[in-house]
Amino acid sequence: MLGFDILDGSVILPKKREAKQNEEHERHEADKAKRRRDSAPEDEKGYWDSKYHNHLNRADIYEEEYNYWKGLEEKFDQIETDSKGLFKDSVSIRTAATNGLKELSRDFSTKSFVFFYNPLWKNGIEKLCNQVSMVDKCKEKWKDGNGVYNLDVLKDILNNRMDELSAPEVTAFEEVLKELHPEAQKQVIGHAVAGDADIKDLIQGVVKSFGSGAKIGVDEYNVLTSKDDKSARKAWLKLTKDFESATATWAGTLFYTGNIREAFGTLTTDVKKDFIKSISEEGDDLVNVSGFEIIKRSFKKDFKSYAFKNVEKAGEAAIENADDIAEGTLRGIKIKAKDAARLDNVKAGVKWAGTLVDFAFNASDNLEEQELARKSGIEMSNGRVAAETVIETLVDVGVGFVGNAAAGFAIGGAAALLGLSAPAIAVTAASAVVVWGINEAFKHKTGKDAGENVADIACDIMGLK
Repeated sequence: MLGFDILDGSVILPKKREAKQNEEHERHEADKAKRRRDSAPEDEKGYWDSKYHNHLNRADIYEEEYNYWKGLEEKFDQIETDSKGLFKDSVSIRTAATNGLKELSRDFSTKSFVFFYNPLWKNGIEKLCNQVSMVDKCKEKWKDGNGVYNLDVLKDILNNRMDELSAPEVTAFEEVLKELHPEAQKQVIGHAVAGDADIKDLIQGVVKSFGSGAKIGVDEYNVLTSKDDKSARKAWLKLTKDFESATATWAGTLFYTGNIREAFGTLTTDVKKDFIKSISEEGDDLVNVSGFEIIKRSFKKDFKSYAFKNVEKAGEAAIENADDIAEGTLRGIKIKAKDAARLDNVKAGVKWAGTLVDFAFNASDNLEEQELARKSGIEMSNGRVAAETVIETLVDVGVGFVGNAAAGFAIGGAAALLGLSAPAIAVTAASAVVVWGINEAFKHKTGKDAGENVADIACDIMGLK
């Protein structure tokens, strides 16, 4: 790191002081020359002006020399800070090495030459000689014997000893605060650490609104750009979920309609599709639609998307409402209505399957939170993990409903007032923004999204630890 520099404190400090003194002397002489120049007769002004600039230039040179020595001093201090405690394991390393030498010398002296593939002394050396992270070392000393952070120690550091921490300790302390469970953060600093706004999540949410193909594209991007195995596995599972959902919807549409163009249409969003028409049922007014009517229809559509239809009843209802009573025509109407009901059931099944996968994701996140709570000295029971998972999944679905209704009310209602028709894609994209905004508002306040906050409140009311 130093290259050819030699950091010798007995040289650096005197040289730095000398350079500073010389700089101050030259600036003082420059000030004197300037005063003499200003008061000198016209024929002497040039001489004193030359003296003034000469002293000023020399002062600048000494200032550069001072900054050079000061830089070496700072480098010296940084190395001293970063290396503090690096050699505290030297006793155990020496012990392991000594044991190894004893075993080797014994084997050679007895000429047994029996060498184990993985001797204990070798394990000891390799374990002790792993790369040392000063930040991790700092974190370890703030934990108890069970690997749990001591919140009282952290609180004492924050309130009384922050100015005594070295640079690695400050970095470690900041990382620990972010690693703690939000409840532990409240105990140490009085509030949960607010996360930064996830702009990437917003952009991806809007892109996903363009259909199944866009969702799969975003998932593939996340798989390719994952920074670690954990995030890569999660991204891969989401890709699998969205791919299978798209495939099931595509296959069901092709099978029950026989229209390959319509099947491929499920992979993208029709930009010409009218929003009001997309949330309305047969016989609904498509022109004079109030904002509150939009909200009502939006919620009704979202709820019905999870409902399974009775295929036989759908066929009978279609016959009852048919105008043409010819037998062949009625049979065709009934078959078409039953296929439409079966396709709706496929889509509902896809919805429920997606929700179950989201439930599994929430369960995984809550199990990780439980482990984080344990390391932070906070109790989180299995019962609370299960309850939070169910509630978070329900709230996530509900927030999606609210996002659709709010976006429809704003965009669809505004378009209706102007006598225009809002495209469904615009409302879907706006819904993604609304959902993101709701969750980010909660995260900014508490560090958790809407589902996690509602789950926490509900579990606290139920008395679950």
